Formats: sequence, structure tokens, C-alpha cells
Amino acid sequence: MANNELDITKNIKMIEEMQCELLSLVSQLYCSMRDSNAQTKDRAEILANIQIMVYLLGKRLGISFQALDQKTVSKLKLGVLEESGDEWKSALLALLRHMDTADKG
Repeated sequence: MANNELDITKNIKMIEEMQCELLSLVSQLYCSMRDSNAQTKDRAEILANIQIMVYLLGKRLGISFQALDQKTVSKLKLGVLEESGDEWKSALLALLRHMDTADKG
């Protein structure tokens, strides 16, 4: 097998492993939400791991961190414009402000 074929096979295997990990993390999150004894810090840890996995999976799929951030900001802006519910709109605006602040910091 040529080097290029090995690289493709390795990349596919890594993507499959990342997909499995992401699914596992989502499952952990659901279980923690069902568990009334679960701590907020535990849920925050799971959500942080999901966020990291999404960035790493995106990178493996050829999407830069910056492109993912830009796409997220664009989706948030569109959501703010299209959303009619005050609760969702304020949540989207808060996240948009956070991302804007994080980008500058």
C-alpha cells in the first residue's frame, strides 16, 4: 500500500474514532442530565470535551479553527435576526458577545 493510501486510511480511522468519542460524550451528557446528583462542574467538563472534540474533528475534516469560529458567528448572527422568541434571541446574543470578546482577548 502506498504512503498516500496509508495516510487516507489513517485519517479515516482517526475520524471514525473521533465520531465515536463525540457520540460517547453526548451520551455522557444525557446521562448526567438524567442524574439528579450530577454536579454542574461535571456537566461543564463533558461540554468542554464535546467542544474540543468538535474543533478537532473539524480540523481533521479540513476545517480550520478560524473557519469554524467564523461559521459559528455567522450562524449566531443569522439566528439573532431570524429568532422571534426573546429567550432564544437573548441567549444567542449573549453567546455572540462572548465569542466576540473571546476573539479579541
